[in-house]
This record gives sequence, C-alpha cells and structure tokens, in this order.
Amino acid sequence: MADNENESRHYPVKENMPWQRIDWRIQHAGFVLLLLIVFAGAAGLFSKGWLSNQSVSSADKRLSVDYERFGRRESNMDMTLRLKQLRGDYYQVRLRGPQLDDIQLQTLQPQPDDAWSTGDSLVLRWKRRADQQDATVWIGTQAQDFGRYRLTVTLDETSDVQFSQFVYP
Repeated sequence: MADNENESRHYPVKENMPWQRIDWRIQHAGFVLLLLIVFAGAAGLFSKGWLSNQSVSSADKRLSVDYERFGRRESNMDMTLRLKQLRGDYYQVRLRGPQLDDIQLQTLQPQPDDAWSTGDSLVLRWKRRADQQDATVWIGTQAQDFGRYRLTVTLDETSDVQFSQFVYP
C-alpha cells in the first residue's frame, strides 16, 4: 500500500488518483451549480419572489402595474393595477397582447360593470363613484403555454404601460 494518499493504488482496490481528482472536481462543480439553482429559485428566478416581482408605471403616473416577471405554465400569476386621477363617469382598462388567447383569467376583482373583447384586446369598464379618485384592480392569470408574453395595459385610452412576462414550461 502506498504511504502517500495522493498516489495511485493497486491494493486493496485499483484506483487512478488523477481521475479520482477529476471526479472530485466534477462533484464539487455539480454541488455548487445545484446550490445556485436552489438559491435562484428561492429568490424568484422561476416564479414568485424578489427577482420576479416587478412594477411599471405610465409616464403620467395615472397607471401602475405590479406583476410577476417570471412564471410557470399553468400556474397562477398575480397582477395588480393601481389607477389614479380617475375622470368621467366610467374608467376603462384595456389589456392587449398577441398571446392574450393563451392567458386564462382566474380572478378579477372588482368585477367590471362591462367587459368585451376585440381582436387581441380585452376591455374592462367600471362605473366611477362620485367621490372616487383612485382604484385598484386585482387580476389573477394563468398562462396556458410557455414563452415570452408581451402585454400592454391602457387606462382610459390615454395612459399605458408595456411589459413582458417569461413563462417556463
């Protein structure tokens, strides 16, 4: 038996230490990669979390959208619309995007007084109370396919925001 632990042995088991060291390095790299994936997932790279939560506002600050940048196919993704400086008897929100057919609305609060779709748009309209200046709309969606979803949200045909979400398989 060899006195040096770093030399190859032939007894009791034949082992080649240079290959053994390569194997140890591969195991170490795999362990580090696995830890990075776990920490990235916990931080929200694959769905809900710090890296996924995003907020975007219109230029005039009348509309802001809080949404999840990353999600998984057929899992719930939340979106919060904050509407400010409402005018007129009604306020209207339009959701527009080429992949809107691949998104299911799971929840919508408050329920709109009127809703319709045209082409690649979904229009939601609520009656404004006399003293109402602001409103919040909560939308729960579920993507039916994977890929990049580009959406535009418009308030009263004047304030709009654009954003994209990436859905993993």
